Amino acid sequence: MNIKSLFNVEQDFEVTGIATDNRQVKPGDLFVCIKGYTVDGHRFAKSAEEAGAVAIVCEYELENIAIPQIIVKDTAVELPRLAHLMFNKPTEKLNLFGLTGTNGKTTTAYILEHLLTGFEGHVGYIGTNGIRYANHYIEPKNTTPEPLSLQRIFHEMVEEGVKQVAIEVSSHALELHRVDYCQFKVALFTNLTPEHLDFHPTMDDYFEAKYKLFEMLTPDGHGIVNLDDEYGEKLVNRLKESQTAVYTYGIESDADFKAEDIHMTSFGTSFKLTCPEGIYEVQTPLLGRFNVYNALGAMASAYSASMPMEQIIALIKTLSPVDGRMEIINEGQDFTVIVDYAHTPDGVEKVLEFVTGIKQNGVKVVIGCPGDRDRTKRPVIAKLSVDYADDVIFTTDDPHSEDPVDILNEMVSGIKPMNYEVIVDRIEAIETAINKAQKNDIVLIAGRGHEQIQYWKSGNIRLDDREVAKEVLRRRLEKNA
Repeated sequence: MNIKSLFNVEQDFEVTGIATDNRQVKPGDLFVCIKGYTVDGHRFAKSAEEAGAVAIVCEYELENIAIPQIIVKDTAVELPRLAHLMFNKPTEKLNLFGLTGTNGKTTTAYILEHLLTGFEGHVGYIGTNGIRYANHYIEPKNTTPEPLSLQRIFHEMVEEGVKQVAIEVSSHALELHRVDYCQFKVALFTNLTPEHLDFHPTMDDYFEAKYKLFEMLTPDGHGIVNLDDEYGEKLVNRLKESQTAVYTYGIESDADFKAEDIHMTSFGTSFKLTCPEGIYEVQTPLLGRFNVYNALGAMASAYSASMPMEQIIALIKTLSPVDGRMEIINEGQDFTVIVDYAHTPDGVEKVLEFVTGIKQNGVKVVIGCPGDRDRTKRPVIAKLSVDYADDVIFTTDDPHSEDPVDILNEMVSGIKPMNYEVIVDRIEAIETAINKAQKNDIVLIAGRGHEQIQYWKSGNIRLDDREVAKEVLRRRLEKNA
């Protein structure tokens, strides 16, 4: 691509690619200097030039650079535009279903990914559980990839015949311009509860970050909003003011897609759905009231894209459980073990409400809080755990750079030592909870879900709660055989 197609400049030369990492520069690339949290790409412009870059995009003039320098106000803003053009505007050839909110994005995206198989063409997914499309799988680095990687992935999806894409869009991605120049057919809002307040100064700032997704809708696009959430009501009012088409969903409110007569067991959920097409009986293997919300949002999204309701109802019945989301671990034991990703106060409370609502005996919880994250939620999560459960073990989540003992001390500060204990080693904590379980108990292992790596300052280790639980259960069953 000629540089004149990317910038209004006098120079005339070809650009064959874009790079933001000097170690990945190839001859013919345009090197974009990005200021990161710890590293400033401007420092590596000379190295990029030596690797064959044909020009540097930067925020100020750099010394000792012989190749053209294109100076812009903000390279982070320019990067998604350049990637969008360089990869031939891929999102204009895709139907993007963007999902944002504090909780529920991953499960709702998973349900929607399944529903979208009812349309023509391959389906793509981008989010916390990785990147999937046309028999490809890529391990995730962020919920929403950086703009250069994201546009490249969209381009590859187009090449592979993908038509529909469900993508989780985090507030970080929206604030940091990762999804700029993407065009969304559907923008879905799940809820907004306190989270990432180490990044967003206030809840209103957090909400405004989420709202940016709805400004990226195509002219025929739809907003899909959880009307039971107080910020959902605020969002609907704003969308109506801007004359954006919107469908609402909920359980308590008078929404376009409303669930009533909800019946839950440890094997699945059924409810009556009232929607613009009439009343339907819905069955899903997903567990919990919160997953009714997730199902409603996904169904409303598919419907807004012109999928018949009969097809939606049939597809949602054939769902498989989501990895690490209310995932039941069954090795033949006479009690229930559930692994879930809940790691925010709102998410933890919703999971605990469900398990205590269906319990036949006691509820045991294994939970921790990650390091280098919002510290204010630590005592809140701990208090919720001891209030709902009969027996709680506080343990290590992902410590990152913090001392796990310090994290645990913050969690239990102010809680009377009645129904909890602290076990720093997470494997030992899971083993203790399972070995203490009695018939018809529920053991909930929360916080990490599908994650397979535990992050420590001293070095990361492999740790999958599901695999640990299975191994402990097998040993217990063999011992008691």
